[in-house]
Amino acid sequence: MQQPDLQGLFKLVKRLDSLLTDEYEALKTQKLDAFEALQQEKISLLHALSSSDIVENPDHPTDPEWLKEVASNPLWSDITRVLEKCKKSHQRNELLISKQLDAIKGALSTLQNQDPAGSLELYTKLGRVKSSRRSILSDDA
Repeated sequence: MQQPDLQGLFKLVKRLDSLLTDEYEALKTQKLDAFEALQQEKISLLHALSSSDIVENPDHPTDPEWLKEVASNPLWSDITRVLEKCKKSHQRNELLISKQLDAIKGALSTLQNQDPAGSLELYTKLGRVKSSRRSILSDDA
């Protein structure tokens, strides 16, 4: 069995790492057009990575000696290190998306609430909850 193209695989992994950083910046600055534009390339990269000759094909069992040879290659440890970084970057991006969605849901919920004083708690400068039964004019007299 021939050796996989680890150099080509490393280039793909590095590009995925860079793309995930760009994705985070687009999310952070809420540039959704830029975020959407990155998705097609990310899908292509993930497809290329998953169809590389490193991924075990169930029709052709992988030779253990071949696996040992690949694992002992110093470039392989670089690939796995960058892939770990990509995993963390993806999780960070996912968390940012979740937080942004929660903020949007909260804003929509507030806008849709018919009784704004019903669940809204206001605080005084001393950190105590203000009474919601106060009249607007009660402090002006």
